[in-house]
Amino acid sequence: METIDLEIETIEVGSNIPERHNYYRSYYVKKADTSIITVSANDFKPLKHRLSITATAVYALRPGSKEYYSSINLIKAMEKAKAGALLYIKDLIDKGAAGNAALLQYRIDHYEDLHINLVDANIQLVEQRMINDRSFKWIPYRIKN
Repeated sequence: METIDLEIETIEVGSNIPERHNYYRSYYVKKADTSIITVSANDFKPLKHRLSITATAVYALRPGSKEYYSSINLIKAMEKAKAGALLYIKDLIDKGAAGNAALLQYRIDHYEDLHINLVDANIQLVEQRMINDRSFKWIPYRIKN
């Protein structure tokens, strides 16, 4: 039996190394919400039951798929979040005085997204940064308490 000596090289990961496999993501936006949920296709989860030999593959959409938009592009997801929020606000305004309390609460809960993150100029800025910097990772602005 022959033995082989292996050298192990360790590499320190810095912040300037681009994130790998960033194209295996999709983004979900609930229709009446402004937050963008990032779902990685690399996040595999184990099955809760074992498949038998006679089992067939079943494909289904995510639960409640009619309640959200999905996109593989962050910019499109941001635009859909903005459009959905504006439509929801319009529906609350159309309710008149009955929708005032819900409208006020919605504006308070989604202040950062409505006034900072989903403004057209900021969406375009994120798009330009994504084009110029392949390792750019979008982190939505949040007011610290």
